[in-house]
Amino acid sequence: MGISMHAQGAFGVGIYSYADAARFIGTESRELRRWLKGYSTSRHGEVHEYDPLWRPQLAETGIDGIGFRDLIELRFVRLFVTAGVPLVLIRRTIDELRERLGKEYPFTSTSFKTDGKRIFMEMLNDNGDKALVDVVRRQDVMPKVIGPSLREGIELNVDEEATRWYPMPRSKSVVFDPARSFGQPILADFGVPTVAIAEAVKAEGGDAKRVARLYEIPVAAVRRALAFEERVAH
Repeated sequence: MGISMHAQGAFGVGIYSYADAARFIGTESRELRRWLKGYSTSRHGEVHEYDPLWRPQLAETGIDGIGFRDLIELRFVRLFVTAGVPLVLIRRTIDELRERLGKEYPFTSTSFKTDGKRIFMEMLNDNGDKALVDVVRRQDVMPKVIGPSLREGIELNVDEEATRWYPMPRSKSVVFDPARSFGQPILADFGVPTVAIAEAVKAEGGDAKRVARLYEIPVAAVRRALAFEERVAH
């Protein structure tokens, strides 16, 4: 069976449904759709339209999903939102970072570590909204979003574009690589999708050793795939 033209457009880019992307970064798919498809609100009889935070990589393919770089950048947005940063401030910060750093995906850029806090604080200082001022008083916000831990496991190329993501702490057993399996999480050394391993173990009544024999991989690799799938399960 041939690969559809839509899917061919995702070669080397990665392809994730909103549901899977939400599962991988720990949020809800409806939230991701709001961030990357835009939304509207109604207040006092007035309708306010909000554009997407940025144009997703797959926008021109007709695929209802996102690419690998979208996924990595959304991890930052999700952390900002979880830390209590209003989306209006995130939107303004993205625009300002893009202009100053010249990066399409500025949060992923290592330049954000050094310039991010200053730009973020400038955005806060320029706005008198009490909700934004309250963010300044939360001492835990900036260390979380600027700290190096968020980039742990992410490999960047010379242009500071994310090329791979190893999501398990201090481990390279599982990888998201847009050049392999359309960016789906796989066992890095064997190329087997982690979801396939999890489904096989379930089908075999939890027999990890049998699944290891079927796929001709170590039992330890099966267990690492299971650990990842359990971690991202809702």
